[in-house]
Amino acid sequence: MRKFLLITLILLSIFTIALGAPKKSTKATNNNKSVVERLKNIQKITADFTQTTKIKNFPEEVYKGKLYLVAGEKALWDYNYPYKQYYLFDKKGMEYYDSSTNQVIIQNKNSSREANIILTVLFNFKEIENNFDIVVNGKTQIQLKPKQDIGLKYIMLLLDSKNNIKGIHSEDINGNISEIEFNNVEINKDISLDVFKVKHPADAQIFKY
Repeated sequence: MRKFLLITLILLSIFTIALGAPKKSTKATNNNKSVVERLKNIQKITADFTQTTKIKNFPEEVYKGKLYLVAGEKALWDYNYPYKQYYLFDKKGMEYYDSSTNQVIIQNKNSSREANIILTVLFNFKEIENNFDIVVNGKTQIQLKPKQDIGLKYIMLLLDSKNNIKGIHSEDINGNISEIEFNNVEINKDISLDVFKVKHPADAQIFKY
């Protein structure tokens, strides 16, 4: 279940990173309002991504796919490498499908405190300051530290010299690391809602929480 929470938090991070870094500062006190205000301007995002996962005592894994997001409505992480899987988010919760196991996990946002916090932030950007400490390190790094225990130590947002998306690094409480690189990012361009009509096989095993 921690894997699902990690993916959700990374998704949340994109809202911040896609808008560019605030002005240089070692503290976020004077920049938090600016960050939150910028988040309000994001309506839609599409991007290609490569995700590298480093879990202790397991081989390094690499995944690739595409992200689609309509703020306040839906978000889809659509993986196409090394096999088909997806995470679909809406206001009610999350649906995850894994073709390697032919299993679907459906999680209601009220099923756990962590899921409730994450999905609240996902669809109400003002909640970021209430749930995360924001630390701005120069012009190319923004660190989010959860104020409550949701399984993560931090999320580090990485920007290039032009404030374009470069990547996101995160570490959970067990020392497992996830690194994501972004390409072909588009902000506030039209996205067909048909993109979110993903379907799993009829014979898939379904688990609900």
